[in-house]
Order: sequence, then structure tokens, then C-alpha cells
Amino acid sequence: MLFILILLCETAIGQVFRVRLSGNSSIFLGEPGGGEVSHPRKNDLSHPGSHDFKSLIRPGAELEIISPVAADFEMGIQFGYNQVSGHTPKAPLYNFFLSRHNPLPDIYKYPDNALIYDTQILNTLLTARWYFLPYSREINIFLKAFGGVAFVGTDFMFEDPVHRIDYDASVLFARGTKNSEYPKMAAFNGGAGLGATYRLSDRFDIYFDATASFINSDIVNGVPNFDYSAQGETSLTRTNSFAAVAQASVGLIFSAVPDRRYHRSNFTRSRNTRSGLFGSGRKTRPVKRR
Repeated sequence: MLFILILLCETAIGQVFRVRLSGNSSIFLGEPGGGEVSHPRKNDLSHPGSHDFKSLIRPGAELEIISPVAADFEMGIQFGYNQVSGHTPKAPLYNFFLSRHNPLPDIYKYPDNALIYDTQILNTLLTARWYFLPYSREINIFLKAFGGVAFVGTDFMFEDPVHRIDYDASVLFARGTKNSEYPKMAAFNGGAGLGATYRLSDRFDIYFDATASFINSDIVNGVPNFDYSAQGETSLTRTNSFAAVAQASVGLIFSAVPDRRYHRSNFTRSRNTRSGLFGSGRKTRPVKRR
């Protein structure tokens, strides 16, 4: 992190940097490894026709400050806001409904009404981008990798506000929102993806990427995880897991220097930049003074 900040500061002084502003949309893919250990009779006890949440499209935004490292490689720091939402007309029997954290009355612990979740994620990420395929003078295709910290907040509730009043439960579970006294959950966030830029001019590029990230938080889908154990006395133990999230981003890149020395489609590069990350530049013979 310190190295990236120093690099960005030095390049900012030299006015060699790029700034990206993008809109994004994210969906929850699932919990690799299965998430929680379910009740052994989950399928039998779940309401008929119940199924997991269906993802809803919600907008987000990203701001990234980018610094060139080589002709085809750059690094940066990215600040992002993502919304991940879902809906189900009838939820399966999550262990949360069996836990003491469920606010519903004992006679209605497991609801058969439509439920939703709305999760907000704030990200601070270090990014690396390798432009491995210059498709044309205008289009560059790249690989992207990133890692950092995510701050996750969520609301899990009835979809119909009437049910929230009937059962005196404005939310079934909340963390890091106005409905909770607890802060957002800090978690590792890392992933990779593919993308492309389209050159509009020496200063502007259209940007697109599609990425998959893994967030070490069990509340990305709104429902906290509990492992069910029936050995001896029945118990539910709070547990954590990774959540897989897919994201697509579209935006605009502004380049501070017109020549964009690290761009593959530009053949007049700065003398101080090598030809690429995996190749050394050709050495030039110094001019002798007479």
C-alpha cells in the first residue's frame, strides 16, 4: 500500500497519471464451499416452492487513480461502491430462522412471505492491469487483478412493509446500516477479470471490464450463516464464509498526458519508459558533442 501511494504521489507531481470514473452493477453468485452446515431435514422442512434469492440489478460507482509502470502495465488505487440485492417469494429454511437472532415470534419463526436483502459494499482496492492484447490502434484488451478491503453492510427484511408492521420487525437482520447499531463488517476482497479500452482521443478512453471477486463475508446475501450441529445437544454456531460476486463496469478514463506513453497504440513513447513489462527497451547511443 505504501509503495502504491508513493508511486502515485511521484507520478502526480510529474503529471503522469490517469483517472477512471465508472458505473457498475454487481450480482451475488453464491458462497464457495457451501456456506453454512444446513439442518439435515432442510429440504423436507422448507416451504413448498421455496428457493434462494434471485439477484436484482442495482447501480454502483468507482473512482480509480492509475499510474503507468511500463508500456503495457499499470497499477492504481480504486475506491468503489457496490449494491448487491436479491428477492425470493419464499425462502428455504436458513439456519438463521432457527437461531435466537431471529426477531420473529415463536409461532412464526419461519416466514412464508416474500423476502429481500439490500447490501452496500464500500471498497478500497489496489489494482494491477496488464494490456496483453492490442486488438487495434484504438482497442486494447487487458487482464485485471485487485485486492484490498471491503466494508459490508446489509438489510434483510420482508418485501411488503405491511408484514414488517404486522410482525413488529422492520428488519430481520441488519448490520452497518441505519437499522443497526453495529458498523459495517470489514472483510478481505480480491479477484480478477478481463476488460478493454477504446481510444477516443489522446486524453480520453472508454473503459469496460467484467470481474469476479471473493469477499470474506457471510452477509453479502443478507443472511448470516450458522452451522447446525446435532451431536449431543442441538446447537447453532455463527460462522463466516467467502461470497462470490460478479461485476460489470463501464466508464471513462482521462489521461493527464496526451502522448500516453504506456499505450500500445502510441508509437512515440517517452524516453523514460521501457517497451513493456516483460521486455526491455532498446538502448540508444548517446549523442557525442563536438
